[in-house]
Amino acid sequence: MAKSIRSKWKRKMRAAKRERYAVKELIQLKKVLENDQGDVDMAAVYTVTDAKTLAKQQSERIRGDLKEPESMMELDKPQRNYNPSTLKDQYGNYPVWMNHRKIKKMKAKQRKASRKAKKKKN
Repeated sequence: MAKSIRSKWKRKMRAAKRERYAVKELIQLKKVLENDQGDVDMAAVYTVTDAKTLAKQQSERIRGDLKEPESMMELDKPQRNYNPSTLKDQYGNYPVWMNHRKIKKMKAKQRKASRKAKKKKN
């Protein structure tokens, strides 16, 4: 579908609102942290960065110029082994990308096959 003038205008205005509200949120956050009255040094609690610096850091991180902080954990996701005939993994679950119609068809196919096997057995 084509991009309408109205949707472009709405997107532009939402971006302007985001910028305006970001300043207000930052002021409010500072106010809340100052009113805490704790023994914690406020400079150690938060650092203020703007969206442009964050975007620059993100682009550098994507290009590989900036090193990832060592404090970030790398999570090892367990590998799922899918059976090619049933399309189930080792836990008996279907893949997340598979839609419900396809799952329903697979279940019906398996039911039919199990009934055939029972009839053949008897």
